[in-house]
Amino acid sequence: MSRAFDDLGPYGGPRVSDAGPWPTEPESISPSVRSTPMPIAAIATALAADDAEERRQAAARLGRADVAEALPLLMRALGDPDWRVRKEATYACHRLIQASSPPAAEGERPAAPPAGAEGERPSAAQVLVGALLDALRTSDDVGLRNAAIEVLGYCGRDATPALVGALAELKGDERKLVLDALGRTRDPAALDALYAALAEKDDNLRQSAIEAIAGMGLIARERVTDILYERLGDRDRFVRLTALNGLNGLEAPVPWRVLSQLIDDPILRPAALVAAALAESPEAPRALVAALATARGGAFAQLVRALARLVEGPLASHAVDALRAAPQEVGARLVQAAAASPGAGAAEPPSWRGLGADPVSGRAQALVLAAMARAPGAADAAVQAMIEPALVETAQRALGLLGGEALPAVLAYLERHIDPDPDLWEGLDDATAALIDGAVAIAEQRGREGAPAQPPQPPQPPQPTADPTLDELLGAVRRSVKSPSTLVATSALYGLAKIGTADDFPLVVSQTRAISLPVARAAESALAGLSERYPESARALARRLMQAGETHLAAAIVIEALGTADQEEIAFLTGVASVGDVRARRAAVTAVAAAAGVSALEVLSLSLADEEREVRLAAARALGRLYASLSDRAGDERARARELLSLVRASGEPELVAAAAQGGAPFRSDPPWGEAGDRLSAPVSIDGGEGPVSTSGMSGGPPSGKVL
Repeated sequence: MSRAFDDLGPYGGPRVSDAGPWPTEPESISPSVRSTPMPIAAIATALAADDAEERRQAAARLGRADVAEALPLLMRALGDPDWRVRKEATYACHRLIQASSPPAAEGERPAAPPAGAEGERPSAAQVLVGALLDALRTSDDVGLRNAAIEVLGYCGRDATPALVGALAELKGDERKLVLDALGRTRDPAALDALYAALAEKDDNLRQSAIEAIAGMGLIARERVTDILYERLGDRDRFVRLTALNGLNGLEAPVPWRVLSQLIDDPILRPAALVAAALAESPEAPRALVAALATARGGAFAQLVRALARLVEGPLASHAVDALRAAPQEVGARLVQAAAASPGAGAAEPPSWRGLGADPVSGRAQALVLAAMARAPGAADAAVQAMIEPALVETAQRALGLLGGEALPAVLAYLERHIDPDPDLWEGLDDATAALIDGAVAIAEQRGREGAPAQPPQPPQPPQPTADPTLDELLGAVRRSVKSPSTLVATSALYGLAKIGTADDFPLVVSQTRAISLPVARAAESALAGLSERYPESARALARRLMQAGETHLAAAIVIEALGTADQEEIAFLTGVASVGDVRARRAAVTAVAAAAGVSALEVLSLSLADEEREVRLAAARALGRLYASLSDRAGDERARARELLSLVRASGEPELVAAAAQGGAPFRSDPPWGEAGDRLSAPVSIDGGEGPVSTSGMSGGPPSGKVL
């Protein structure tokens, strides 16, 4: 599974996902040029032209010629002075090899079969191998030799026996080139010869061999892994580095007893740090954390990246323990790195520009580590990171890790930014709203852990919380309700639903009449939430709200949230459902269905014909819920609800049908709905059985004042 901290940098080595097809050809030459046959004589003439582009076009046509006839021209093109002509010639060789090879099984490279009986025509790969090896023996042309190695790699397993034989007879640089070609074949049979080359005295040969072996890890993983492990103790530093990078690319864990000997070497350190992130020993996180105190530049970035990966794996608890036990300067450096600016009297700030590190991901990783370490200043850094869109999710995670320790920093920010002047909110409302959400979540968590986020329910009046910080947070949330920012105001209202007290009822009720519809809907949801948490106060509040027309909406929301109603309240809801304003009628319809049960069928029947679409949708949704709650034994009531739903189904209004289905009306699984469906004037597609059906694109008022 991919993780957020899988960036291993430029020393990460090949990964399993890197195994792909042969290199694709450039688009600068039309496919028709490559596929159109051309006489060999004409190609030969074009390859002798002074214009490099003409020679390149001619080389492209060699891929459709006869290999035996085209071989001299291919060799000429592979040694052309212009690198583009040489590259086009290698593509032509590749096409010839593919054309003469049988189809390969999925995941395997195509390879030509071995030569058959005498007189059987050799494959293109076999013809090319002999000519290219002769070129390596006789030519000093660097361009030709490099092109020959590339094409020999294309030949795959057809080239392996000849290359192994050439390795025994050639000398000097030619042997190094042959080792390179053996690695490019990706033929597991080449591993024996490559491994034998590791015993050579020539360090250049040994280095070429280990590079070739590491590059074949995806083809023969087990054998290559064993060889690379063995070479971690090699006398040559470059061999050790290549072996370590190869193991990192295969994500093979290296024992800490081996890594601990490599991590102090400046050349090996980057790869060793990557390997430490894959290590399975508790010693690894302790050593990495200790190194954070003095590392600079790219080394610091590598350490942060390695630790960030460790905290996402099975050693997470050991990494967190190591971070919290580290000296204070380690946490300070992480905070400084997350903020991307030096603090007062701080040492040189860590660099995110070394070793290919991404500054944004590096800062995000440092911030999470600082929060895990409970470093002083981590909360302030997380709050500031909220302002940067690229770091918002990381900042929220950091605040969650810090818990109650982050509240003072959040409160300090809110005190500075909760202001009636809209100009002060520009560009900050997203961050402020997110901080309110995060702080409320922290307060809820503390309540679950034993420190109440609000006082126990009293009839009159509630007592202040035992925690002054939570009292301050509640005050900041209350002030944010009147914010000119819609985002901040809605976040504050949702927050009051979770940590508010009964004293917040008047404030929330007033916001149900807000000009901004999102704020008003959030206030409805908050009012329902407070009513569920403080039922005694809510019942008394509903009686007061019933007395004034402007608060009928709020009264209906409270009654619906309580779930029960006496006769006076039901009569109130029945009246509001027919004469109130649109939002009040919508709320009354859902409330009477929830509180009065089957006795609300008459109200729902009238509301289904309301002139306002929002009310009709609310009635259909409530009817669907009511029908779904009735048992088969409720004969008359169920029949009456079925009759109303038949009218909904036959109305020809797709949105009305969808609202009823969302409430729980099983239109397709209950036979009577089929007859009603025949009367539809427009087709409607509603999927579902006896359970509620979810529909997208629904509009209209939310039931019970809660935002959908």
